[in-house]
Amino acid sequence: MRGSSTLRTINLSAAVVLLVSGWAQASSGQVLLEEAVQSKDVAFSDPTSLADWIVKSADSICGVSTARQITNPAKVDYDKLLKATSEMKELRREGIDKNSARGQALVTKATQKVRETAKRVMTEKGHCSVWKKISNKSGKTVADLTSAILPKLD
Repeated sequence: MRGSSTLRTINLSAAVVLLVSGWAQASSGQVLLEEAVQSKDVAFSDPTSLADWIVKSADSICGVSTARQITNPAKVDYDKLLKATSEMKELRREGIDKNSARGQALVTKATQKVRETAKRVMTEKGHCSVWKKISNKSGKTVADLTSAILPKLD
């Protein structure tokens, strides 16, 4: 790299270009990404690329599941969605034990239904992920998709 003390900055969209093409656009010209990373002269200038989101991987329903990749997340009332599925209604109506083979099959099917429906709505609404619980260090609000997903479950 030309000047090892020079800090080169790139924004998040440039980072995607870097990964795809292997080139970084810096103020002094183009630099190979690998060379820039090895010399540690690259810093991301987009603050949203940092992990400002507070999440647990177990709370991920669909979409990106790494805090550093989150750009426009949504959340849902997962228990409410799960209870609204026909499978969970059948489980309660017929008094089926959740730990029985039939109960486990129904719970699995209900979970898949919630995940697939959430993924469809997430894509329609332009979100990157859907979470059971998510918060942001700077207090950003997170859209709630529960009411958009409920009518599409059955």
